[in-house]
Amino acid sequence: MTKLAHVILCQLVAAIWIAAIWVLYCTPACTHPIEHLIAAPIAVLIPAAVVTCRICSDPRVMRWLEQK
Repeated sequence: MTKLAHVILCQLVAAIWIAAIWVLYCTPACTHPIEHLIAAPIAVLIPAAVVTCRICSDPRVMRWLEQK
């Protein structure tokens, strides 16, 4: 079950990453691709890390992980 959850989470992160890159590079507002290369990891990874920390600090999730 944990492997399935891990695969789903990885696919979700990859889909969000691809969507963010598409928005940054395929819209007419894109004029500075280098700045977008710098901003994309910050815009995607920091919120993902915050959400992951909040989920992992939940006691129910910790008990579920200990059971697995």
